[in-house]
Amino acid sequence: MTVGAQAQVQEVMTVSGAVEELTRSVRQVAEIAEASARAAHQALEAAQRGDEAVRDSLAGMQRTRAEVQTIARKIKGLGDRSLEISEIVTTIDDIAAQTNLLALNAAIEAAGAGEAGARFAVVADEVRKLAERCAKATRDIAALIKKVQGETQDAIAVVERGTQEVETGYRVTVQAGRSLAEIAAVSQKSAALAQDISLATHRQVRGADDVAGAIQSIAAVAVQTEQGALHSRKIVEELAGVAGELTASLVRFKLAD
Repeated sequence: MTVGAQAQVQEVMTVSGAVEELTRSVRQVAEIAEASARAAHQALEAAQRGDEAVRDSLAGMQRTRAEVQTIARKIKGLGDRSLEISEIVTTIDDIAAQTNLLALNAAIEAAGAGEAGARFAVVADEVRKLAERCAKATRDIAALIKKVQGETQDAIAVVERGTQEVETGYRVTVQAGRSLAEIAAVSQKSAALAQDISLATHRQVRGADDVAGAIQSIAAVAVQTEQGALHSRKIVEELAGVAGELTASLVRFKLAD
């Protein structure tokens, strides 16, 4: 009986040690799950902040794109006006050339008229000079317009490149926003899953603690049982001794008869 009680105590102690080790492992899992939940929440918050930054960036890019498009339209309009002015200057230059030719013909006719055409010749010469000045001015204007047109074309090319870069940046930012939204969704799911794991492991810890407590109680009962068995064995041995003495007394009593 004592051997069985001792074996029971030993088995209970072995189980108790295993349960304690299991409890430590479950606690470690719970700590890891809590850390994972915190990390997932931090990732979610970072993704949300990134998403807000992307939204602000997109809003700024949209404003920039609208402004660039407005500038492009104005520059194109300036180029169109330059072409119209160039056409007008060409017309003025033609008129100046014709005026110069008419003034030259008038001067020739005035010279043929003698004294009567002297004053007219002076006026015709002044008209010719004005026509020449007008022609020179139109040529200068035409050169300036040509220069403005070249610079306008360069500006249009720069604006178009800027527009393309803004569009590219806008598309990249939109894609980044989508990626951040996906990351936020995954982080949210991960946080929820880690929270569930943490709660489950905490329940396991409580269960393991309960089992450990029960094992400790069983171990205490087993020890008490072993002690009781030892005490009972001692009593039995004492009773056996008394019985032996009684048996010897009975034998002597019978022999005396």
